[in-house]
Order: sequence, then structure tokens, then C-alpha cells
Amino acid sequence: MKHFDYIIAGGGCSGRSLAVRMLSYLKTSNKQVLLVDKVSKKENDKTWCFWEKHPDVFEPAVYRKWNHLSFFSPAVNEQLNICPYQYKMIRAADFYAHTEQQLSENNQVSIIQGNVEKIYTEKEQAFVVIDGETFSTDYVFSSIPQIQEKRPDRYQYLLQHFEGWTIETKLPVFDPDRAILMDFNTVQQGGTSFIYVLPLSANLALVEYTVFSENELPAERYTAALKQYIREQLNCQDYCIKEQEKGVIPMSDHPLKQQENRIIYLGTAGGFTKGSTGYTFRFIQKHTAAIVEQLLKSGNPHISAISPKRFDTYDATLLHLLSSRRLSGEEIFSTMFKKNNPVQILKFLDNETTLMEEIQIFRTLQKKAFALALLNRSLKLIKTS
Repeated sequence: MKHFDYIIAGGGCSGRSLAVRMLSYLKTSNKQVLLVDKVSKKENDKTWCFWEKHPDVFEPAVYRKWNHLSFFSPAVNEQLNICPYQYKMIRAADFYAHTEQQLSENNQVSIIQGNVEKIYTEKEQAFVVIDGETFSTDYVFSSIPQIQEKRPDRYQYLLQHFEGWTIETKLPVFDPDRAILMDFNTVQQGGTSFIYVLPLSANLALVEYTVFSENELPAERYTAALKQYIREQLNCQDYCIKEQEKGVIPMSDHPLKQQENRIIYLGTAGGFTKGSTGYTFRFIQKHTAAIVEQLLKSGNPHISAISPKRFDTYDATLLHLLSSRRLSGEEIFSTMFKKNNPVQILKFLDNETTLMEEIQIFRTLQKKAFALALLNRSLKLIKTS
């Protein structure tokens, strides 16, 4: 049986982020890592967006960044100066190529393509079965989704589902210096929906239609919404679609195990997708950086929570409110961006505000509706405990 000091099961964003961050630790500790994924990651199959104040280790993979954002709804038109933050975009193909180069050049990292059939622990070791072959390891870092029985009587389950088109226009349509974070000037059917626009040049942009709801839409609904927005809001008739992407991100307050004996869960599998927004990239980076910091300090990858637990309650309350339909996402986010400093909002959405800063934001929102949602969620937990 072949042994590795660490095995990373899943070679997507979280697995590769951890592997790259571990390189300095591997050099000093002389440890060996195996990274396994069932497919070869090369395609530009998704886009990650996030904001940060200072460049991080994946800055070389950043495709575009913006200092200014816009927020639109039928009642609000806000131009957002987000300094000292920058809003950044990383394309999957660039991320995969960048990480592949770094990892393949290191002889302490082995990369294989295979299907992870089973992960388990026995005594002081963990084991991973890959295409029928068993490997032993000190720790497994897994981004493979955990099997979980849903509890709709206790928790909220929504999906963030989206389709995006990278379009090239004949005439200059976009402002390359300003991205549209949210535009609610679209049909609000079946849930909260908005468009975001990431301009790559005056004639090229990613236009993405996003919906928060319990179920995905028929394929033609995404197409119709994108065509309508491009025609009516961008005032554009002449364009071609260069690339397309689509996906589904879970939005739930159902807790997930982050650690289980010698198995540590990464990314969405470990609950590091923010329940109320679906943003994941920065939380992956915070988590993987904390793991490596702990390894450097003690050789043990077990860490405490990367955010205060109260943020889980905030996310759950918003999900409960969206599920109940007492307030729409358009009403909530429009009020938030109209009445608050955008820098404070981004800090809040990154789970980095102080309690006093959070109270200042809550004072601007629909207090009665949020209080009722918090009460109903609390009663739900008590009733089903």
C-alpha cells in the first residue's frame, strides 16, 4: 500500500488552492502530497469573482479587476467606489494553468487522474480508495460533497443557479473600468434574480443571469432573460456569444462537518460557500491559508472556525426571509446598498465586520421583517431539536 503524508481528494478550486499554499510547508517539512481528481482540469468552465484589499498568492491568475462597481434596481442607481478593495475575476482555465505549472514543477506533489471511491479513517491513519487501489495517508483534505439527508423541517435549502454569456458587441457598449455587481432590472419570477456584468473591454463582457430559488429553471428561461437584458438594458442588438457558462451553487443553513477525525473538508463540501450569497473563492483562500499556517506552527492541520459563528445566524436569517417570500432579494439588497457605505457592505459580506459595524448595517434594513425571520428560524430549531 502506497503512503503519502497528505492526500487532497478533488482538484478543483479548493484542492488546488490548498496544494499551492502548501508548497512552502512541503519544502521545509519534506512531506509528500497526492492530488487526485477524476477529470483533467483545463477547460474554462467557470468564473470566480471576489474582492480583496491586497494581492494574494493567486494574483497572477487574475484576469480582470475593477476599482468601481455599480448597483441597479428599479428604485436604486448606485455608483460604488470600493477602495481600498478591488473586485477581481479569475477564469477557471487561467487558474488551472497557473496551479498546474506550480504543482507539476514540485517533486513533492504527485498528481493523478482517478475516481475517489471511498475515504475512511482507522486509528491514526486515513485511507483513500482510488479506482480500486487503496492509499494510506496521515490526513485527507476532501472537496468531494458529503452525503447529507435534508431536513426541510429545520433548515432552508435554496439554489443559486446561473447562466452567463461572454458577448462581443459590434459597437462599444461597456465601461471597462466599472463592473455591475447586481442589476435587478430583470424579470423577478420564481425567486430573486439579477444580472451582473463584467466588462473585459468596451466591446466584450461576461453577462450573467443569476437566480436564488428552490429549483432550477427550464433552459429557455435563462436564454430569454439574457436576451431581454442585453436588448433592453444594454441597448444592444448586434452581438455574438463567444463563451457560455452555467452552474448551480447550494445556499443553505444546514451545517456541514468541517473536520472528521483525519478527514478535513474543503470548499463547498466543508461549508465554505457563504449561505446567503454563494460567494466561495475568498472563503476557500481563508480556510486553506489557515490550514497551512497551522501546519507550519504545529504540523497539525486542525483549525478553529475562520469566521465568528454569528455570521451563520445572519446567513440563515436571510435565507429564511427569502424562502418565506416576505421580502424579495431586490428589496433587501436595494435597501442595503442605498443606505450603507459599499466598503462596509463588502467587509460585512466577507464576515470581517465588528459587532458594532453589523448593528449599524442592521439598523438600515427592514428590522421588523428580519426580526420575525430570526424568531421563526429560532422556533423552528427549538421545535425540531
